[in-house]
Amino acid sequence: MKKNGFKIAVISACLLLGWQASLLAQTEPVTAAYDIRILIDVSGSMKWNDPDNLRIPALRLLANLLPSNAQAGVWTFGRHVNMLVPLAPVDKQWKRRATKAAGEIRSNGLFTNIEDTLQKSTWDWKQDNPDIERTIILLTDGLVDIDKDANKNRASRDNIINNIVPRLAKSGATIHTIALSGEADELLLQQLAAASSGWYEKAKDAEGLERIFFRMFEKTTQPDTLPLIENKVIVDNSINEMTLLIFNRHNAQPPMVTTPKDSVFGRNSPPQNVSWHHEARYDLITITNPTSGTWYIDADTDPDNRVMVVTDLKLVTTLFPNNIYLGDEQHYFASLTNEGKIITKAAFHRFVDIKLQQTHKENQTQHKLKDNGDAADRKTEDGTYSINLSGALTEGQHELITRVDGVTFKREKRHLINVHASPIIISIKPDKILDVEIETLFAIPRADMINPDSINMKATISDSSAEIQHIEIPRTSHNEWKLPLGDFASDQRYSMTIEITGIRPNGRPVESRVGPISFGTKIPPAEEIKKPDATELTLSIETEVTIDDKVNWIATSIPFVMFNLLLAGGIFFGYKKWKARPKSAQDKPWEALAHE
Repeated sequence: MKKNGFKIAVISACLLLGWQASLLAQTEPVTAAYDIRILIDVSGSMKWNDPDNLRIPALRLLANLLPSNAQAGVWTFGRHVNMLVPLAPVDKQWKRRATKAAGEIRSNGLFTNIEDTLQKSTWDWKQDNPDIERTIILLTDGLVDIDKDANKNRASRDNIINNIVPRLAKSGATIHTIALSGEADELLLQQLAAASSGWYEKAKDAEGLERIFFRMFEKTTQPDTLPLIENKVIVDNSINEMTLLIFNRHNAQPPMVTTPKDSVFGRNSPPQNVSWHHEARYDLITITNPTSGTWYIDADTDPDNRVMVVTDLKLVTTLFPNNIYLGDEQHYFASLTNEGKIITKAAFHRFVDIKLQQTHKENQTQHKLKDNGDAADRKTEDGTYSINLSGALTEGQHELITRVDGVTFKREKRHLINVHASPIIISIKPDKILDVEIETLFAIPRADMINPDSINMKATISDSSAEIQHIEIPRTSHNEWKLPLGDFASDQRYSMTIEITGIRPNGRPVESRVGPISFGTKIPPAEEIKKPDATELTLSIETEVTIDDKVNWIATSIPFVMFNLLLAGGIFFGYKKWKARPKSAQDKPWEALAHE
């Protein structure tokens, strides 16, 4: 018995050590260029906001696109947090696991525990690591919701703002956030992105999730791409791998691919060097060692279609921040590298042409980059091309596409950026103060444009009688300023401007003015209403109803008179019927009612 007990103890110890080693192998971070944590909401409200569960193909697209020099993990959250795909290096096995695990996404969570998922998914991010790009991609359709007690929910939200966000920012993390529905806490999601130089996007509906996830992938990894012009792409002999992303419209014909040797294949008959992943809304086709020459894709053209490549001949450009302050000087550089080294040979560059296509709203502009030592260019013919974009970047969203035409080879790089006239996000929405909802001004700084600790904000508020008040907007948490507007009469219309002063992260002073912002419910006379110009920001707080002072009393009285005539007639005929009823019914009125 003693010998058997000893053997059991030894076996148990070995199993325990093996389990601990396995656990460490699963959780110990692996050195990589990118560290990506994907957080997906599975709360019950997703049944309405994502009825077709399009989070599944969106996650599969993102997972299958991640590069081999990344490590990644996927967490789902409702009341509890679940590690759907363990953090590990991205390889074929990880992609297979993520593709399969995506099918387990449901909408059965009782709450929306954003605090816990941020905490548990980034347990190891304590200090900044300059060798790794740390990124969080967070999708949710709700508010911070951990309990039926509103005070606990508020405490959870405060903990995110005051403790988790500063820790993540200190660790060098970038947080990209996606709001799916108008019920999401957009201010919190904007704040997470603003505090970490991330990107915030609101999905109109779940139909756009795959494209949004793809944009998040592009922002995170900046893939090397080839221009796809009229569904044709030129592949040179330096391309080791090519991935085609083809978005499909409803009821579209399945895409077909034609090689430079005129052989045609589809998803049902791909060659051995082709991996084809199909979803209802997109096809992802990866080709190893593609034949050089012109390839043709027989499919609907789509601005989000891409040709991503693995190659030693790369286009390297300036990495724009997601958010740029209007008026900041922006020099843009581009160079071609081979195995990481800039190509400087004059014979090579003789046939190289580099252009930048800039799209802002409906306007499209072409810029030519030069290597002549002028303007932004530091030195002539050093292989680095440049342009000064400072005057070209006006307020709003810009798409920048750099295209290289080297005659025998092509390259492309894309950037999507926001240019802001103010370093502060302003919003007016209800906020609960002592269990009472009060209209409140929220002000959230963009941390990459202004140091939050240096901020001073003052509001100048005037009403219709021209009475003016000057109020300092107080800081209420680490990255949030709030001004309750409950003391202002609800039957007045107010105009507010905000003066902001502070220090930029680079030490330069910043002064900014936001407004005028309108709030209140009284509408000015029609002759006073005018369209705001481009510098104005108008926030409508409630749906407002206009009552015309000149009332047509005749038109108003007719329905009233008709109603009274009908009522009198009904009473008269009712009385006649009551008088004519049988005697028994008079004695037993409840029986008459029963027979009516």
